[in-house]
Amino acid sequence: MFFTLSKLLFFFITPFFWCAALLLIGIIRRKNTSRWFWYAGIVFLIFTNPFIYRKAMLAYQEKPAPQSLAANPITTGILLTGFVGFDAAGNGYFGKSSDRFIQAANLYHTGKVKQLIISGGSGNFWKVEPPEAGFLKKELIKNGIPDSAILIENRSRNTYENAKYTHQLIDSLHLKGPFLLITSALHLPRAKKIFSKLGINCIPYPCDFKQYPTVNHFMNTIYPDVSYLKDWEYLIKEIVGSLAYQIMGKA
Repeated sequence: MFFTLSKLLFFFITPFFWCAALLLIGIIRRKNTSRWFWYAGIVFLIFTNPFIYRKAMLAYQEKPAPQSLAANPITTGILLTGFVGFDAAGNGYFGKSSDRFIQAANLYHTGKVKQLIISGGSGNFWKVEPPEAGFLKKELIKNGIPDSAILIENRSRNTYENAKYTHQLIDSLHLKGPFLLITSALHLPRAKKIFSKLGINCIPYPCDFKQYPTVNHFMNTIYPDVSYLKDWEYLIKEIVGSLAYQIMGKA
């Protein structure tokens, strides 16, 4: 039920929906129409401003992993999925956030982890897709990582289930922590709370940074960029999702 509601309600917390709703209210009411159009315009300008988005993202996303990690190798890394898409024939394609895959492979090849747990089934609400974990295992093997060093959990549909089923796998194999939790910097604040709540001792390893400190200039400070309307959706989703999990006692 939680999975279904989260997918359906997500649309209503997006800046696009807010702009559309304000415009629609202005059209329907026919009184003070310009006021509602102004409100929609203000929301649009706020959520297309690169400076505001960058500051908000830098404040929320996980900071880079400390360099000291190299001196303290960890046995097992946990790679969270959510960056693979499938066509109608079931062929997988890497999408956004594929830096998670790159960093997981690098961690193994540089000896920082000895094995990887890939956690993730299919989180697609609208159609049935193959589990991501199975596809990624094949790709990691192609990348030179032996089958014996890869474990998969392919039932989870969201972050809570990632933690739940990974915990079951860890217990069944009697694996010892701490574990390296590999996922996007934006996703980590929520993910590490959920994994910790279930008693999994994890060290966060952020990757796929959405923003990073940069020199301010006109184009990345003042000039509106409509692509940020979509980028804000991911940030708002993480913030609201984290609060929802805490209220439900899952984080």
